[in-house]
Amino acid sequence: MDKKELLRSLGLSTYESAVYEALLSVGQAKVQDLAQLVDVPRPQIYVALGTLMEKGICREIRGKVTMYAAIPPAVAFRPVLRQEEELLKAKAEGIRKLDEEQRTRVPEDVPQDFVQVLKGRQVKHFIDQLAADTTDQLLIALKYTHKQSAKSLAGAMQSEAALLARGVKVRCLYERASLEQPEVRAALRQLGELGEDARVIPTVPMDLMVFDARAALFSLTTARDVTVFAFTHPNLVETARNSFEYLWQQGRDVKETLAARDDGSKMQQE
Repeated sequence: MDKKELLRSLGLSTYESAVYEALLSVGQAKVQDLAQLVDVPRPQIYVALGTLMEKGICREIRGKVTMYAAIPPAVAFRPVLRQEEELLKAKAEGIRKLDEEQRTRVPEDVPQDFVQVLKGRQVKHFIDQLAADTTDQLLIALKYTHKQSAKSLAGAMQSEAALLARGVKVRCLYERASLEQPEVRAALRQLGELGEDARVIPTVPMDLMVFDARAALFSLTTARDVTVFAFTHPNLVETARNSFEYLWQQGRDVKETLAARDDGSKMQQE
């Protein structure tokens, strides 16, 4: 993880990260100095400094000229790390309780068909049926394996658009490599306008879909085919939801990622 990704994961915006990095490198600086060090509009430097001070990440040094200095990272981000540790402990405890509940469950309570293995046309039919019955939320994690065909991409967009139109909340995690394809970037912008809440992470372990709290799917891909495992057991569905939420916390907003990519392309062209 590079410095920019680290600072974003710690709650800093792109502009805040740039200003904080600059202050760390020079020790202390006035706004005029920062304007020469960072690629941030001067008005936004003032905004970033104000937010950094509110977060306790930098301090103001008053004098004839106001200076700003960064709080050392080990001190500045101590509260954030403490929150992360508490969250991790809570997740570990939740998983322990789920495991304990599963171990003590009476065998007769477990339906015989709580896991299904799907291939070929079964997959689309099963997903379409689950999507039609979804009323609250759909969680999706997509692993990028190859360039999608225009037909499959259009079909996926149409299905998701129908869900969003019905008021279903859709949250989707995309693998960073998928943004290399212009047709995927165009699709993400359209889905974002329709209401999709999306984030990008470096790597998605496997394709995953969670429909409300009723069912979840994950797929394993080989060179020859795709095998989809569908399960409806409450404990397994909850585990899938927890896994998604863990990855979601590590993600970066798609709109922010696309905007940063566009800015980078413009700078290269110039």
